[in-house]
Amino acid sequence: MASAASPTASRYDLRLERALARLFGRIAQHPLRFAVYAVLSGLVVGGTVFSAVEPDASVPDGIWWAFVSMTTVGYGDLAPKSTGIRFLATFVIMTGIAATAILTAALAGRVAEARLSEREQTIDLDDDFDDLVVRLQSLKERYVHDERHDDMLTRRAVIAVAAWRQGDATEAVDEAMAELAGCLAIHPELKEQS
Repeated sequence: MASAASPTASRYDLRLERALARLFGRIAQHPLRFAVYAVLSGLVVGGTVFSAVEPDASVPDGIWWAFVSMTTVGYGDLAPKSTGIRFLATFVIMTGIAATAILTAALAGRVAEARLSEREQTIDLDDDFDDLVVRLQSLKERYVHDERHDDMLTRRAVIAVAAWRQGDATEAVDEAMAELAGCLAIHPELKEQS
């Protein structure tokens, strides 16, 4: 039979999750600042405590030990001898790893942001190109319409002039002129003038 989680444990889990979420949110706002704080706290706290507890180590030796431990290089020239300092070494090493992780994540975020920004600019350019294609298509359609209209006007004018020259009955000339006037009445430029 599986044991159910106690309400107290779940309440503490929820508090821990919220605290971690707040911490990660603050780190995300200022990653470089938190990385510098982590490194400095690891160097100062680790180096000072190391030099205070280890008998043959000075403060600069302690800071050097903390730096070498933090970068996980571990030259071995200075090593903790007591159990307490070994626990401190764990803190110093974890601080170095955390600072490296924060800086790596911040750099990866900047690279991803730059790539997304480039894509958005490309999308804007694609939209501009699409708009240009639509405008060119509209101009082409207007040109074709204007050409057809001009051809129709020319035909009507030729008919009217030919009828007038032949001295045809006034009715034929009047009919051709009426058709020509009808064509002119639907012309867009003439509509704007009237």
